[in-house]
Amino acid sequence: MKTLKTEFRMNDLPYTLLKRNEVVALYGIGVTYTDDILHWEVSKIYIRNDKYGLRESLPTNEKFGRDLSRCFMNKEKALEYYDELTNTLSLGKGVAKVMTGVGQNAEVVS
Repeated sequence: MKTLKTEFRMNDLPYTLLKRNEVVALYGIGVTYTDDILHWEVSKIYIRNDKYGLRESLPTNEKFGRDLSRCFMNKEKALEYYDELTNTLSLGKGVAKVMTGVGQNAEVVS
């Protein structure tokens, strides 16, 4: 599967991948007149299967903000939200049905 790019331009702005895991990516964003990072974008990572094959992608402009992806002007706030969104999305993956070291109890407790 093709993974997210570490650097690219979108909407004429330079994006640089700063941090990522399986479900969330943190990009630093420059502005038109400089590549210095002035904004931070925390985005949910989507998996697409289209004419280009199976690949990771970021939300579209239409989807951004309507999903859980957000943009910040403060790096610390972006890092906090990165952790929060990671926890939220990771919890949605479900819980193992059998936990190690815990036996099943077939007895009905009245």
